[in-house]
Amino acid sequence: MSKSREYMSHHPENPPEWYWINGLHDAGIVGVESFEFPFDYNKFIGEKSKYNRNLLVLKINAKGALYDTSVEEIRLYNYKILTPDISLEGRKTIWWLADMLSEQDDYYILEIALQDFDSFPEDFTFKIKFDRAEVKRK
Repeated sequence: MSKSREYMSHHPENPPEWYWINGLHDAGIVGVESFEFPFDYNKFIGEKSKYNRNLLVLKINAKGALYDTSVEEIRLYNYKILTPDISLEGRKTIWWLADMLSEQDDYYILEIALQDFDSFPEDFTFKIKFDRAEVKRK
């Protein structure tokens, strides 16, 4: 899928247990869903809320991935898209080229290099901030 570039995934020295350490190069994002949860006053603690506010679900087809073929779904809780001019929803297959995971305060930041042959530009970066994730594997 890549145009003679080397795409490597980068992660913190001690990545979280849910992270795909070997990388998802050439996996496809085949579906994207976002959810907003109702406000839960019972879980609100001062300025910092400890409840689930929203969720972004990335449905993954990793059959063709070079390294980690076990990932089926990535769930990102309490997310904020840092590239607001890019939407993943309503697309066909988006190819995963590489990613970089970093930690910032109480959040993670995931920067994903993607490729969509049906859009312009074909190669783009999607950046998202979230406070926890779950990964469904085979």
